[in-house]
Amino acid sequence: MKNKIELKTRISRFISSSLVLSSFLAGASYSLDATAVQVAYFPPVPESWNVTVEGDTVVYSSPVNKTQPTPSSTVRFTYSKRTQGKDAKNVVDDYVSQNQCKEAKTLGKGFYTASCPNIGRDVVVIGEVNNMYTVEISGDYNTVSTNLINAYVNSIVNGKRTFDNRDIGEPVNSNE
Repeated sequence: MKNKIELKTRISRFISSSLVLSSFLAGASYSLDATAVQVAYFPPVPESWNVTVEGDTVVYSSPVNKTQPTPSSTVRFTYSKRTQGKDAKNVVDDYVSQNQCKEAKTLGKGFYTASCPNIGRDVVVIGEVNNMYTVEISGDYNTVSTNLINAYVNSIVNGKRTFDNRDIGEPVNSNE
């Protein structure tokens, strides 16, 4: 009987999480129908993790319990078509300035990371003007959180029609 209840609980959480993500994706992509650019899909919610939507951000949180009352890892995925004309370099520079982060590192064209020890968070910014993805992680870098981030970043960089500029994410010369 207990196993049936646990299974029903897991199924209802999965359906609930899927509905939240589906409704968020539908709302985020309604204006994309007219263009060739398509939004990258969010990664599936890991078992026992929680997912919430806060404005334009989908937040994945590791499980909590009596001994761990706050999530040990939190991963925040944000997609925006409103960058006020800023490219990824300007977006990450603004983030670094606002959060007193270390200098951003270039990983590829339109692809940056920064570490923000003052707020206990690291950030990845990938995109082009008015088509921007931001990934933030706070807490522990464990296998689950790392896999979430890698899956999302790979779907962004390797996705078909994710960007108008097909060179986003490609390596750049060190003097560019």
